[in-house]
Amino acid sequence: MPIKEIMVRNVVTAFPDETLESVVKKLYSKNVGCVVIVEDDKPIGIITDRDVAIRGFKKAPETPVKEIMTPKVITISEDDGIFELTKKFRNHGIRRIPVVDTTGKLKGIISIDDIFELLVTEFANLVGAIRSI
Repeated sequence: MPIKEIMVRNVVTAFPDETLESVVKKLYSKNVGCVVIVEDDKPIGIITDRDVAIRGFKKAPETPVKEIMTPKVITISEDDGIFELTKKFRNHGIRRIPVVDTTGKLKGIISIDDIFELLVTEFANLVGAIRSI
């Protein structure tokens, strides 16, 4: 199953010069765990609630988010499958991955929680099949 079939398309984004305060407000108001930092519709970084707590803790609210974000964001192609996705989660020790098209433009985001949700549904389907035998 390609990632584009299960990714979240409505990604919360910010620009590198936006302030820490602005990004924290986005995290809170949108009830998300991360904001993808973009330039020309391409992800250039990511900032998570954990980044804010650890790296942004003693920063002024007007600090540009580019000073706190994780640069070199790990991405995955919208055409890749779940196997490639789970390997990236494991190999990089991350919980969220922006999804890009062949030109590198941001198309969505996917998290470990999204995969757990999918697997729970799949397991429920299997249990239903076993019980009906």
